[in-house]
Formats: sequence, C-alpha cells, structure tokens
Amino acid sequence: MALLSGALAVGNLLADGSGGTTPWAIWLLLLADLGTLAVLVKLFFRPSAAPASATPVTLRESEMLSLQRLAQIVQRGQTSTEVYHVLLDSAVATVRADAAWIDLDPNHTGTDDTNATQYYNITPAQADSLRAGLRAHPLVEGEYVTNDLNRHPSFVGTSQAFRSVIQLPLRGLHFSYGTLYLLKAEPGTFNREDLSILQTFTGQAVLSIENLELMQTSLANQRTQEELKIASQVQDSLIPKNLPTDNWFEISSHSLAAKEVGGDFYDFLHLPGRRLAVIIGDVSGKGVTAAFHMAQMKGIFHSLMQENPLAKNERDKFPVPSKFMAQANAALVHCLEKSSFITSSLYIIDYEQGGFVFARAGHCHTLYYHALREEVFYFDSTGLGLGIIRNESYEKHIKNQFYDYSPGDVMVIYTDGIVEARGGSGTDEYGEDRLKLRLEESYFQEAEDIKNFILADLNGFTHGHPIHDDQTLLVIKFKSAQPLPLG
Repeated sequence: MALLSGALAVGNLLADGSGGTTPWAIWLLLLADLGTLAVLVKLFFRPSAAPASATPVTLRESEMLSLQRLAQIVQRGQTSTEVYHVLLDSAVATVRADAAWIDLDPNHTGTDDTNATQYYNITPAQADSLRAGLRAHPLVEGEYVTNDLNRHPSFVGTSQAFRSVIQLPLRGLHFSYGTLYLLKAEPGTFNREDLSILQTFTGQAVLSIENLELMQTSLANQRTQEELKIASQVQDSLIPKNLPTDNWFEISSHSLAAKEVGGDFYDFLHLPGRRLAVIIGDVSGKGVTAAFHMAQMKGIFHSLMQENPLAKNERDKFPVPSKFMAQANAALVHCLEKSSFITSSLYIIDYEQGGFVFARAGHCHTLYYHALREEVFYFDSTGLGLGIIRNESYEKHIKNQFYDYSPGDVMVIYTDGIVEARGGSGTDEYGEDRLKLRLEESYFQEAEDIKNFILADLNGFTHGHPIHDDQTLLVIKFKSAQPLPLG
C-alpha cells in the first residue's frame, strides 16, 4: 500500500503540477509514505524472542493494517479527528489495553471542542481523576510508563481499577498536539516493545496531522488567491479604460495597486454644458477592505452626480464639489468602519467658461503649471477627509476653490503612494518637491509624455524597493489651441 501511494506521489510530481495538490504537498506525502514503508519493514522483520506463533503474526498484521489506514486517511484528505480515532483504536488493539483516552489541543488539531477528548472504555469522570493525579506528579522526561498506580505518589493508599498506564505525548515539529493514555487493569503489563510500537503509531499520526494541516492550508491559500484574483478583475473593471477625449484637453492616467487589490480610485463623468467631473481618492488601508470601500465611493460618485430635477436653474442641477463631499460623507457614515476614512478631490471643469472648481477632502495637494505665468505650484487648499467627522458639521470643513485655466496649463493629480514612494536607503520618500521639479522639466510635452516622464523618474528612484502603497497619477493638459466658444 505504501509503495502504491508512493508511486502515485511520484507520478504526480512528474505530471503537470496545475492540479489540486501542490508539488510541495506531494513531496510531504511521498516522505510520509517512505517513512511508513521503513516502519513496516522494521515491524515485519522484527526478531522474535520466542518461536513463531499465530498470535505474534496476527499482531504484526494488525500493526501493518493500522499504519496503512493512517496513510490512506492522509491520501483521502480526511480530517484530523479521524486520524485520532484510528490512532486510538489501533493503539488499544495492538497493546490490548483495557481502557484509553486522548487529550487533544483544539488549537493544534483542527478538532472542535466536542471532539477535543476521545475515550475508550472509561468515563470522563474516571479520566479526570486519573489525569489530575498523573499531572500532579509527572514522570521524568523520557519516561512514559507507570507499572503500578497504587505506588504512584498521587494514588498511594488507594485502590485503582487500572494499575498500568502509558502516557505518550503527541509531539510535532512545532507543537504539542496532546497526550495518549493507555491503561490496563493488571500491574506491570506494559513493556518496551509495546512502547516502541505505540511511538511508531503516534509519530505516524502526528506526521499525518501535520500533512493534513499543510494540505488544508495550501487549499485555503489557493481559494484565497482565486478570490483575490476575481476581486482584482472586478476592481480592474471599475477603473476607466476609455479616458475622456475632447478638443479642449488631454488626459493620461496610471494606476498600480500595492497588493492584488487596492483602495485608490479615480473616475470621470461628462455633465451637460461642456463640463467634466473628475474625481480621485484614496481609502485608508490596503487590500480587500479598501477595495470594497473604493467600489462604494465610485457608486456614491455616480449616484450623487446625477441631475436634480427640482433645481431652479440649469447650473444647480448638479452638486458643486463641496456639496458633493458633504453628501458623500453622510452616505459613508453607515458603511465605513470607524477606523477608516477616505481622502478625495473632486474637480468640475467647465470648458466654455475656461475654468474649474474643486474641493479637497484631505487629499494630496493639486500640482499645477500655469502657462501664462510659466510657473509650477501647488494649490493651497484645505479640507477634511471623508469619515473623520460623521455629522452635519462636516460641511464646515470643506470649501470650493475656483480657478481660471489658460491654454497650455497642466494639472497633476495623484495619491500619496506617489510622493511617499520609498527609495534610496528605504526611508527616503519621493516627495512633493521632486514631483514639482519633474513637471517643471516636462510641462511642454503632451499629457501622456508628462506622465511617462514622471513615472520613469519615480521607478528609477524606487528601484530595488517594493511598492508599499497604491499609486495613482492623472495628468490633465488643457490644449494650447482651445476651440472657440459656441454662440
């Protein structure tokens, strides 16, 4: 049986490894089978102190079958609870114990509380009494047999139903999984051969448990990776692929998550009257939770930036950025964890009027190149992140800022994963000053080239260091030749 399972393991190693079992798990199974085979050889060729008889042969067959059962359970991928059932049954049958139980640690065995202790021919009350006495005066390290409980310090002067006891610890490489107790009514009835066989059983059982847990961990990791892959695909579908195009401006974008999924987001929405809404944001934290709130924020953006049929005039049909932020903050109160917040900036660009209005909710400062003044600067604006204040007073902490743009102006919008990217010694940050210098050197190029110039410098700065935060970068350039206004 061990040879057959070993052959299957070797076959799996030689075959394509894309199936349900990972290659390292197959190696563990192969090593376990080789160990089982070595034990079987040892048992089969074990010298006998007396002439051969029917009883020793039967015992050896029983031992071999028990070990085979343990190996088969691992191959079938069944539970640790079943392994311990097999261990208890096999140990009792092999040494002809009158009673037995296994104390297990649920934290290390995968069993639930109801299965944490298993009994054979003994009541829980009897086991509790024996356990307490045995633990009060533990055996010397390396000793496992008590051949007369009536002489044990905890039981002197008592009459015990069971006189001989084996206490065999179930130890793995990193954990103690519990203890196996085997009892006989007569004193002096356990010998070294019994102990040797039982140690073989417990060693194989613990190896089986460890292999099962490794395989289960591997499968759980595979499921997690598949779920993350799906989440990444969903999130990728939420990121705009077709950027707005117009005769008035150019837009180029970049987005990179630190993990499979991230909390950065950006989006665009065309509004009536030749206006464009542009939003960017960053959810605190990383991973799946941040990605979930990113999707929520995107939904809030599309919900709130809808036409209000009750508005008295055309331009009031859509909320200004500060009003949007206040409404978004109220909406997030019910779904954002108390420890989380979102930074965001919303811009509404009006081509016909040649200007834009924006509000900053705790987000990174907007970097801007003014073509007429030939000056690069950061907008000095205030605003509080969404979710920090969760009542109506939030609206007092968010303001609109208006600005008239000129042909050739450039706006650089980003998340803190850009300016806080680490390089050099690993603690140096890219920083706002370096980003400003890069725009001063590239403002005359097209939006796509400006973005690529900044990213090339960023990647050179961070070379050899892992990305530790999501990165998003938008470059908007107002074309040098603006169309003439209609009418």
